[in-house]
Amino acid sequence: MDRVATIVHPHVEPWEFEALQDNAGWSMGIELIAGEAVVVTPEGGASSAARGELHVALRRWQEDTGDEGLVLQDVFVAFPDGSRPAPDISWWSAERRSPVSRGAMQSIPDLVVEVLSPSTRANDLGVKRELYMDSGVSELWLVDPDASTITRVLADPGRSVNAGQDEVLGQDDSLRSDLLPGFTLELARVFRH
Repeated sequence: MDRVATIVHPHVEPWEFEALQDNAGWSMGIELIAGEAVVVTPEGGASSAARGELHVALRRWQEDTGDEGLVLQDVFVAFPDGSRPAPDISWWSAERRSPVSRGAMQSIPDLVVEVLSPSTRANDLGVKRELYMDSGVSELWLVDPDASTITRVLADPGRSVNAGQDEVLGQDDSLRSDLLPGFTLELARVFRH
Protein backbone atom coordinates (compact mmCIF):
# COMPACT_ATOMS: atom_id res chain seq x y z
CA MET A 1 0.00 0.00 0.00
CA ASP A 2 1.42 3.37 -1.04
CA ARG A 3 1.30 6.11 1.53
CA VAL A 4 1.20 9.75 0.66
CA ALA A 5 2.37 12.26 3.22
CA THR A 6 -0.01 15.11 3.87
CA ILE A 7 1.37 18.26 5.38
CA VAL A 8 -1.00 20.20 7.56
CA HIS A 9 0.07 23.73 8.34
CA PRO A 10 -1.23 25.13 11.62
CA HIS A 11 -3.62 28.06 11.44
CA VAL A 12 -2.13 31.18 13.02
CA GLU A 13 -3.62 34.64 13.38
CA PRO A 14 -1.49 37.56 12.13
CA TRP A 15 -1.05 38.93 15.67
CA GLU A 16 0.12 35.50 16.90
CA PHE A 17 2.58 35.20 14.03
CA GLU A 18 3.99 38.66 14.69
CA ALA A 19 4.35 37.92 18.43
CA LEU A 20 6.19 34.66 17.69
CA GLN A 21 8.48 36.36 15.16
CA ASP A 22 9.09 39.30 17.47
CA ASN A 23 10.12 36.93 20.28
CA ALA A 24 12.52 35.23 17.83
CA GLY A 25 13.94 38.51 16.52
CA TRP A 26 12.03 38.10 13.24
CA SER A 27 14.34 35.24 12.27
CA MET A 28 12.05 32.19 12.32
CA GLY A 29 11.99 30.36 8.99
CA ILE A 30 8.20 30.46 8.87
CA GLU A 31 5.91 32.49 6.63
CA LEU A 32 2.24 33.21 7.24
CA ILE A 33 0.37 32.47 4.03
CA ALA A 34 -3.42 32.67 3.90
CA GLY A 35 -3.62 32.03 7.64
CA GLU A 36 -1.28 29.05 7.65
CA ALA A 37 2.20 28.92 9.21
CA VAL A 38 4.46 27.49 6.50
CA VAL A 39 8.02 26.38 7.28
CA VAL A 40 10.54 27.67 4.73
CA THR A 41 13.59 25.44 4.40
CA PRO A 42 17.02 26.55 3.16
CA GLU A 43 17.45 26.76 -0.61
CA GLY A 44 19.63 24.50 -2.68
CA GLY A 45 22.82 25.76 -4.32
CA ALA A 46 21.32 26.63 -7.73
CA SER A 47 18.42 28.55 -6.15
CA SER A 48 20.71 30.46 -3.84
CA ALA A 49 23.13 31.32 -6.66
CA ALA A 50 20.31 32.61 -8.92
CA ARG A 51 18.88 34.73 -6.11
CA GLY A 52 22.30 36.21 -5.37
CA GLU A 53 22.88 37.12 -9.03
CA LEU A 54 19.48 38.85 -9.23
CA HIS A 55 19.99 40.79 -6.00
CA VAL A 56 23.43 42.00 -7.10
CA ALA A 57 22.05 43.01 -10.52
CA LEU A 58 19.23 45.01 -8.93
CA ARG A 59 21.60 46.75 -6.50
CA ARG A 60 24.03 47.53 -9.34
CA TRP A 61 21.14 48.99 -11.38
CA GLN A 62 20.17 51.16 -8.41
CA GLU A 63 23.70 52.47 -8.04
CA ASP A 64 24.10 53.09 -11.79
CA THR A 65 20.79 54.93 -12.17
CA GLY A 66 20.53 56.65 -8.79
CA ASP A 67 17.27 54.81 -8.07
CA GLU A 68 16.04 55.72 -4.59
CA GLY A 69 13.80 52.68 -4.22
CA LEU A 70 14.49 49.89 -1.77
CA VAL A 71 15.72 46.35 -2.56
CA LEU A 72 15.57 43.81 0.26
CA GLN A 73 16.04 40.05 0.56
CA ASP A 74 14.02 37.77 2.82
CA VAL A 75 12.05 40.48 4.58
CA PHE A 76 8.53 39.86 5.83
CA VAL A 77 5.81 41.92 4.15
CA ALA A 78 2.38 42.62 5.68
CA PHE A 79 -0.35 41.88 3.13
CA PRO A 80 -3.97 43.03 3.47
CA ASP A 81 -5.32 39.48 3.99
CA GLY A 82 -3.05 39.03 7.06
CA SER A 83 -0.41 37.01 5.20
CA ARG A 84 3.23 37.67 6.08
CA PRO A 85 5.36 36.09 3.34
CA ALA A 86 9.08 36.76 3.03
CA PRO A 87 9.75 37.05 -0.72
CA ASP A 88 13.25 36.12 -1.85
CA ILE A 89 13.72 39.66 -3.18
CA SER A 90 11.41 42.68 -2.96
CA TRP A 91 11.76 46.12 -4.55
CA TRP A 92 9.76 49.21 -3.63
CA SER A 93 9.82 52.34 -5.75
CA ALA A 94 10.81 55.50 -3.89
CA GLU A 95 7.15 56.54 -3.86
CA ARG A 96 5.90 53.29 -2.26
CA ARG A 97 8.66 52.36 0.13
CA SER A 98 7.97 52.36 3.82
CA PRO A 99 10.58 52.84 6.53
CA VAL A 100 12.73 49.83 7.34
CA SER A 101 12.13 48.77 10.90
CA ARG A 102 11.90 45.66 13.01
CA GLY A 103 9.07 43.45 11.84
CA ALA A 104 7.17 43.20 8.58
CA MET A 105 7.33 45.91 5.94
CA GLN A 106 4.02 47.75 5.92
CA SER A 107 3.74 48.53 2.20
CA ILE A 108 3.30 46.22 -0.79
CA PRO A 109 6.41 45.93 -3.00
CA ASP A 110 6.26 46.95 -6.64
CA LEU A 111 8.37 43.94 -7.67
CA VAL A 112 8.64 40.52 -6.03
CA VAL A 113 11.13 37.81 -6.98
CA GLU A 114 10.58 34.21 -5.93
CA VAL A 115 13.23 31.60 -6.71
CA LEU A 116 11.64 28.17 -7.02
CA SER A 117 13.10 25.33 -5.02
CA PRO A 118 11.68 21.87 -4.31
CA SER A 119 10.33 22.99 -0.94
CA THR A 120 8.78 26.29 -2.11
CA ARG A 121 7.70 25.58 -5.71
CA ALA A 122 4.05 24.70 -5.02
CA ASN A 123 3.40 27.75 -2.84
CA ASP A 124 5.38 30.12 -5.09
CA LEU A 125 3.45 29.06 -8.21
CA GLY A 126 0.10 28.83 -6.43
CA VAL A 127 -1.11 30.65 -3.34
CA LYS A 128 1.78 33.15 -3.13
CA ARG A 129 1.50 34.06 -6.82
CA GLU A 130 -2.21 34.76 -6.36
CA LEU A 131 -1.56 36.72 -3.15
CA TYR A 132 1.02 38.96 -4.80
CA MET A 133 -0.98 39.67 -7.92
CA ASP A 134 -4.26 40.23 -6.03
CA SER A 135 -2.62 42.60 -3.50
CA GLY A 136 -1.03 45.23 -5.72
CA VAL A 137 2.38 43.82 -6.68
CA SER A 138 3.02 45.23 -10.17
CA GLU A 139 5.41 42.53 -11.34
CA LEU A 140 6.45 39.08 -10.16
CA TRP A 141 9.52 37.20 -11.37
CA LEU A 142 9.32 33.42 -10.89
CA VAL A 143 12.86 32.10 -11.24
CA ASP A 144 13.22 28.40 -12.07
CA PRO A 145 16.86 27.26 -11.73
CA ASP A 146 15.97 23.72 -12.90
CA ALA A 147 14.56 24.98 -16.22
CA SER A 148 16.90 28.02 -16.41
CA THR A 149 13.90 30.31 -16.95
CA ILE A 150 12.37 33.42 -15.45
CA THR A 151 8.65 33.96 -15.84
CA ARG A 152 7.53 37.60 -15.69
CA VAL A 153 4.00 37.92 -14.35
CA LEU A 154 2.56 41.40 -14.86
CA ALA A 155 -0.36 42.85 -12.95
CA ASP A 156 -3.38 43.47 -15.13
CA PRO A 157 -6.64 44.18 -13.32
CA GLY A 158 -8.61 43.07 -16.38
CA ARG A 159 -7.36 39.49 -16.54
CA SER A 160 -7.30 36.39 -14.42
CA VAL A 161 -4.06 35.57 -12.59
CA ASN A 162 -3.80 32.33 -14.58
CA ALA A 163 -4.65 33.78 -18.01
CA GLY A 164 -1.43 32.41 -19.55
CA GLN A 165 -0.10 35.75 -20.80
CA ASP A 166 3.10 35.56 -18.80
CA GLU A 167 6.47 36.14 -20.43
CA VAL A 168 8.82 33.16 -20.10
CA LEU A 169 12.49 34.00 -20.66
CA GLY A 170 15.26 31.46 -21.20
CA GLN A 171 19.03 31.45 -20.90
CA ASP A 172 19.51 33.19 -24.25
CA ASP A 173 17.19 36.08 -23.33
CA SER A 174 17.65 39.36 -21.50
CA LEU A 175 15.48 40.37 -18.56
CA ARG A 176 14.01 43.87 -18.69
CA SER A 177 11.21 45.60 -16.84
CA ASP A 178 9.21 48.78 -17.41
CA LEU A 179 9.32 49.22 -13.61
CA LEU A 180 13.12 49.50 -13.73
CA PRO A 181 14.12 51.92 -16.52
CA GLY A 182 17.47 50.91 -17.97
CA PHE A 183 17.63 47.54 -16.20
CA THR A 184 18.91 44.72 -18.42
CA LEU A 185 20.27 41.37 -17.30
CA GLU A 186 21.43 38.51 -19.49
CA LEU A 187 19.81 35.38 -18.08
CA ALA A 188 22.90 33.30 -18.89
CA ARG A 189 24.51 35.21 -16.02
CA VAL A 190 21.73 34.28 -13.59
CA PHE A 191 22.01 30.57 -14.38
CA ARG A 192 25.77 30.28 -14.89
CA HIS A 193 26.22 28.16 -11.76
